Amino acid sequence: LNGLLHEIELPLIYVLADMEMTGVSLDYDSLKELSHSLNAQLEALEIDIYELAGETFNINSGKQVGDLLFEKLSLSEKVKKTKKTKQYSTSEEVLESIKDKHPIVGKILEYRGLKKLLGTYIDAFPLLVNPETGKIHTSFNQTVTATGRLSSSNPNLQNIPVRDELG
Repeated sequence: LNGLLHEIELPLIYVLADMEMTGVSLDYDSLKELSHSLNAQLEALEIDIYELAGETFNINSGKQVGDLLFEKLSLSEKVKKTKKTKQYSTSEEVLESIKDKHPIVGKILEYRGLKKLLGTYIDAFPLLVNPETGKIHTSFNQTVTATGRLSSSNPNLQNIPVRDELG
């Protein structure tokens, strides 16, 4: 492993340090515009969800979503409950499995996706900018993952969703 250490890992430290110090610039205007647009979409989705449900409820509450989907709408006979709280599971996996049973499920999934994108990235990144440099400075980690890949933290830039058009 000496070769790996001296030929790859140690030289990479300088590259990663340079990347960390250089930082990542943000396009504030684009993020602000995107935030307004996605918040408007969230509001429209809320209205659609409430209309499909026939009532208002807290869309961010797993308990209330579970009660609506599995008690009021009876979307599944094989209902999973969480071990700890004994509430209906409304994980993405569970919702994906019943998505075709009622249009509200797809809307809830879309709502959650937008909410996460806004909260984790679009509205959060400007708050993480270093005031001295005007950039985000993440930490790159060489030895954290079991697979040997590079990871980033504070903030985690590697999980930005890019598989769909919106991400």
